Amino acid sequence: MRKKVDFLVIGSGVAGLCFALKAANYGKVCMVTKAKVDDTSTKYAQGGIAAVVYQPDTYEKHIQDTMIAGDELSDRHIVELKAASSP
Repeated sequence: MRKKVDFLVIGSGVAGLCFALKAANYGKVCMVTKAKVDDTSTKYAQGGIAAVVYQPDTYEKHIQDTMIAGDELSDRHIVELKAASSP
């Protein structure tokens, strides 16, 4: 039996949950997630701001840390722009 939904949310991280809660005011929501509900990118996010605020800190250290955290999949140019604009 098929059931109609108005919104399909893929992922149960913070962004998906926030959207689902807001979308529920406008229609029926279906959420699809991985094997476990708490297996989300949000759970593993490091957060923070890549700002150089003291010596011997450097932009390159922040860039390298971000690239490693992103398993070298991040767009280096974008990472560099974010680090340079953080102050």
